[in-house]
Amino acid sequence: MDGNLDGLRASAFGVSSLVSLAFAQLIAITPASATDPQPPANIVSLAPSNTELMLDIGARKSLAGICTNCPQVLPNADQVLKGVPIAGTFVSANLERMMRLKPDFILVVSGQEAIAHTLSARGFKVKSLSNNTLSDIPNNLRQIGKFCKKEKRGAEVALDFETAVSQLKALIKSTKTRPKVFYCTWAQPLLTVGQNSFLNDVITTCGGTNIAANIQQPYPHFSAERLIMADPDVIVLPYDAKEQQLFKRFPWNKLRAVRENRLFYSPDPKDDMLSRPSFRVLDGLYWLSLKIHPQLKPKLDEWHRNMRMSRAKY
Repeated sequence: MDGNLDGLRASAFGVSSLVSLAFAQLIAITPASATDPQPPANIVSLAPSNTELMLDIGARKSLAGICTNCPQVLPNADQVLKGVPIAGTFVSANLERMMRLKPDFILVVSGQEAIAHTLSARGFKVKSLSNNTLSDIPNNLRQIGKFCKKEKRGAEVALDFETAVSQLKALIKSTKTRPKVFYCTWAQPLLTVGQNSFLNDVITTCGGTNIAANIQQPYPHFSAERLIMADPDVIVLPYDAKEQQLFKRFPWNKLRAVRENRLFYSPDPKDDMLSRPSFRVLDGLYWLSLKIHPQLKPKLDEWHRNMRMSRAKY
């Protein structure tokens, strides 16, 4: 997820997302607003998703600093982020370096309330961008476009993203089935994605029914007994669980999805295209839609080709 999602994949981001909302009430984090004055061009991003969104709109020159996770998880980071100073981690900032960088704004995401509190208390201007749903992505692209003096490009990329998602939803709507999906973010103990998670929106958009959607927590624990009772049609396990051969063990060996070879492993976290809220999540939507609705492959392939062609113009 963004922290994996920028720390320990989706589960770790889930933990960071549960930081008390009291932090947000105690500090004055400047909300992203369309009424900001003349946009700045000197920005520190402390979340890989925000860094990737800046790159999506061609705002590399506005990137004054990044967090340690960015070079580890972003594509071609050794090239596109070469020379950009490390200004902190996903959970802490290098205050001395931050003072030297003198950013106009520091970009954070939901779940970084503690670091936002620290930075705000030191007089830095912090912009907190929401990353809970797919619709947050085009909103963030437009906001970042304003901050980076790339307003036109931000609006264009945002519109392309919205168009692609709308087309995918229309395609999925052509089939009446909504297979039950269990998305496992951590195998031991068993963790999944609940109603208020980014991945719940991803599953729904791909035409699946999240069996944990009635749980409000973003990344809740899930019992083996409950999993057996739900008996999902499709299971997605963490990439790192490949070597564990969980499908041979209880409770996995009791599930229909395993018997019918509909158990899959999430993409390599180095190419985090499912859980990071950036333009590249469209590739993740394609991947998951194919797993949930393999009968739609010809149409999904065409949608994916068109989306990639549209993106290539940037």
